[in-house]
Amino acid sequence: MKHDLMTGSFPLVSALQEGLNKTLFGASASAVESLHADYGDEYLSDFERSLGLLKKAFPQNTFPDWAVRGFQRLGSTILREEVAFKQTGQYSAGIEELQTLKDDFYSNPDVMEGYYLVGLYCTYFLWPHHYELLKFYRKSFLYPPHDPQGLVMEWGPGHGLLSVEALGMWKESPALLIDLSPQSLRFSEAVLGASGADSRVETRLEDVLAAGALPRASRIICGELLEHVPDPQALIGRVKASLEPGGLAFLTGAINAPQPDHIFLFRSEEELLRLVEDGGLSVRAHLTVRHPSRAGDEKPPEVTAMVVGHGD
Repeated sequence: MKHDLMTGSFPLVSALQEGLNKTLFGASASAVESLHADYGDEYLSDFERSLGLLKKAFPQNTFPDWAVRGFQRLGSTILREEVAFKQTGQYSAGIEELQTLKDDFYSNPDVMEGYYLVGLYCTYFLWPHHYELLKFYRKSFLYPPHDPQGLVMEWGPGHGLLSVEALGMWKESPALLIDLSPQSLRFSEAVLGASGADSRVETRLEDVLAAGALPRASRIICGELLEHVPDPQALIGRVKASLEPGGLAFLTGAINAPQPDHIFLFRSEEELLRLVEDGGLSVRAHLTVRHPSRAGDEKPPEVTAMVVGHGD
């Protein structure tokens, strides 16, 4: 793999890997080699293409320095949150602090555009469990026969990667992206513009739980959202009400996974599956993943991904 990178087949991945090797997160640079061993050149091509979109979307930012700094700062922030979580058993922010997060975090360009969104974007290719999650998303939600016949909505698109993947697969589908963060919408719009799918995309700056009537959709994407809302059951209710008959939704929920803007603490996969089923939706497929380095932890941070539809 090192030979392939050095010969220029994957120059953006190589540049990012070299940058990370100069930081305290050199283990993530080594993860590129492990993922290549597991998935072959398909993974490197995947990562190179996604970094190319990022570079094209934000030509004003020096690459790879911006991505390296973002990933490093995100990682350092999460490590601090994890230390506090082990001491208290609670997230640092609670559901009563959502308005403060809206004002000081989600509307803060130094946070969102400075490190948070680019850092999260890169985790899908630098954290082995996130890449596994991305592959599950493609296989269980995007690929045929799961071809939508109408609108695709993403609530809380953040960095926009999941919508890029969906609209790259579903060439004729229109999309509506809803997010309460202006920075998230700008970031998503830029990445979707770099992909060429922006002409099919409408965006709405709004809290999806506080929004008025929403259109019905064939597909709804809620990646990395359930742990960010004060009432996950209400979000499931909105999914059910907005999903057309025969439609599918993709949901993820973080478990024992502290971050500065995680406000609802899920403690098990079973809790998430029960939340969905109690809300009148049926889980068609699910996967729970954790970082390989946390395999021996007693209560490791995990993510559960679910493909859901209306109950029988």
